[in-house]
Amino acid sequence: MEDVCTECGFDQSSTPAADVGPALERTATEVADAVRSVPLELLRRRPEPRTWAPIEYLGHLRESMAFHRWLIEQAVAQDHPEVPMVDPDESVAAADYRGADVEDLLGQFHRRVMRLGAHLAALPPGAAACSLTLGDRPITVALIARSAWHECHHHLGDIRRPGGL
Repeated sequence: MEDVCTECGFDQSSTPAADVGPALERTATEVADAVRSVPLELLRRRPEPRTWAPIEYLGHLRESMAFHRWLIEQAVAQDHPEVPMVDPDESVAAADYRGADVEDLLGQFHRRVMRLGAHLAALPPGAAACSLTLGDRPITVALIARSAWHECHHHLGDIRRPGGL
């Protein structure tokens, strides 16, 4: 989780957590549109062995939205909890998203984005400054919120790149 991504150019480091929900929802709509526009023969195909297929990016984003909401819940409910890092490659491999129904995944992704957005909108005053340690790095709720938005923005580019679109 970073405030600025040199790879995709995402920099919303000055965006307050309360403003992330609506922006995240707009970006998630773009993700859904991009996934639906990928030709079926490319949707489940990895362009390279170590590069996910477009449907795998969607599955990862589905997981990621729930994980980000859970991280925020932990940071607000506990006094600086410690959370181990997760390996997204392991998670995507275990879930076998290439065999999943794309419309089911899109629906789940949409619902998780909406829940995260509603959760961000309902944060009590001062909650954006709550923090936790992810792996060995302390992060705030504000950064976790922006990171969810970044995930969608970044992987939108992955879905659209040649091999996806």
